[in-house]
Amino acid sequence: MNADDVLVALRRHRDEFARSHGYDLAAMAAALRELDREAGVQVVCRTPRPPVPTLVREAPAPNQSQQQTAHAKDGASSYNVKPA
Repeated sequence: MNADDVLVALRRHRDEFARSHGYDLAAMAAALRELDREAGVQVVCRTPRPPVPTLVREAPAPNQSQQQTAHAKDGASSYNVKPA
């Protein structure tokens, strides 16, 4: 039996299971939960990991609005270019 044969068999089994439950996901999930319950063993048993401490960074200060200088208020040019 090669890998392709295994995949074909797996897909056939999944389709038969889905067809037997009318392709209803809720019904399939309930049937799988019942199979787990009947097996009487817990499939996955892991203790939660302890939280990893993270660095607390201070929030940057908000941007300060820039105030116009006297020249900008007067309508003067903000570019002071001296002729050559």
